[in-house]
Amino acid sequence: MNRIGAPPRTARFIELDSLRGLAALTVVVDHFVVLWAQDVQPTSRVVRALLWRVSPIGREAVMLFFVLSGFVLSLPAISGRPQTYFIFAVRRVFRIYVPYLAAIAVSVAGAFWLHGTVTQSPWFHTFWSEPVNWPLVGQHLLFLGAYNTDQFDGPIWSLVQEMRISLIFPLLCGLVLRLKSGWCFAIIAGLGAIALALDKWSTPHGLGVNDSFYFASLFVLGIFLARERDRLRAWFLRFPRLARFLIGVLCLWLYLLAGPRLTRFAGDRFGSASTDISQWITAFGGGGLMIVSLNSAWCHKILSWSPIHLLGKVSYSLYLWHCIVLLYCVHLLYGRMPLWAILCLVLVLTFPVSWCSYRWIELPSIALGRRLGDIRLRILAYHHKWE
Repeated sequence: MNRIGAPPRTARFIELDSLRGLAALTVVVDHFVVLWAQDVQPTSRVVRALLWRVSPIGREAVMLFFVLSGFVLSLPAISGRPQTYFIFAVRRVFRIYVPYLAAIAVSVAGAFWLHGTVTQSPWFHTFWSEPVNWPLVGQHLLFLGAYNTDQFDGPIWSLVQEMRISLIFPLLCGLVLRLKSGWCFAIIAGLGAIALALDKWSTPHGLGVNDSFYFASLFVLGIFLARERDRLRAWFLRFPRLARFLIGVLCLWLYLLAGPRLTRFAGDRFGSASTDISQWITAFGGGGLMIVSLNSAWCHKILSWSPIHLLGKVSYSLYLWHCIVLLYCVHLLYGRMPLWAILCLVLVLTFPVSWCSYRWIELPSIALGRRLGDIRLRILAYHHKWE
């Protein structure tokens, strides 16, 4: 393994970028639906049934994000050119943390001036609900301890998990790539079992140590899918076209419906265990969608469509900023405009805000992380030359 030469950039999978973008969009839709339903409180049975089916999709999208991260981050190691830990960590920090800092600064400013209760939605008022607590801001900056991640920007709970798991990801990746398939699934089950055993230390904000173990199992699933993608491709393409279509439908059903339904019908009986199992079902369904998307000409055509691909490019910024745009607009305009009009305005504003964040924050931050990694490589090469 050559640790001196710069690792080549791994080819991007357009389909996975677009899949991530569509998942981020479902999170936006989910938040809009929750706010509208809780504030308006519709009485129509048809509307309530529709909302019952749409409302779970945000959480399911985050499960897919974790599997996608495990898949994409493992590709350099699978190709035979793993990065050093220093380079991996630096690039990961500049990929996730720096854009996060920009978003959290704007959100803290909004919470400082606009905090308070303005709608009838309990969910909406988990954010900006009180004057700014500066020690809490410090915890948001350091990602340390169990703290209320909902106060400034709800979606960031998953970024905390992403960063924490990223610190041990090279270890997970190296372990999974050296083991047979059966042991990979044993690791997934083992991490889930540890999460259940530690459930009594969980917090209401999704930052307990048990959660980190659980979501690490989804990263492992992503690593396994990346490692076995050629075999999975050969297996998938053996089927006739109709069977491949039905496999895609099954994966979509597992991803969108099977997990949430299990939670709703078994949650009271099995508690947190049913939630964990349902999220595994969702993750496996999402993993299946990834394999189908990578190997279906029909999916490739759809996911390569320019608007969807652009959505994939800005997916991180869309996920990071949409709730902040929503908070500003609702606090400033609620009571002056109908809620439906505010939500339409938020939707219109969120996309240019996300694009600006992608263009002027994400891309420069990613480039800076690569340059710092290249400096490290040049220093190592210099010492190697004179040894």
